Amino acid sequence: MGDIIHMINTNIKNSSIRIENLFKSIFSNIPNTSIHFEDHLVVIKHNDPVNADSASIEIIENNYGYKISYWDGYSLSEEESQKDLNKALKVFKRYAKKLGKNLIRFTNSSIS
Repeated sequence: MGDIIHMINTNIKNSSIRIENLFKSIFSNIPNTSIHFEDHLVVIKHNDPVNADSASIEIIENNYGYKISYWDGYSLSEEESQKDLNKALKVFKRYAKKLGKNLIRFTNSSIS
């Protein structure tokens, strides 16, 4: 009986609730942001009608682990790879916070 191992949060698909809660906690008050889920991919994007290549972060599950990418929508791009999902999600969270701060700063400065 003690040999049962629950396979929860072992891939992106099984971590969707955790990722969605992260999205809600950071982006709920930031307009024009969306999250897109697929089995092996999550993208958080700023839906900017002026910038076709707007700011985004993504995490992609592949054969080697996870690739996490950040794009600020203008010139800054960062990318990290992790073999462990928990480490990958920590990087994704860091990028999400960075994106959220930048969107708040950009949105507030364009309103003033």
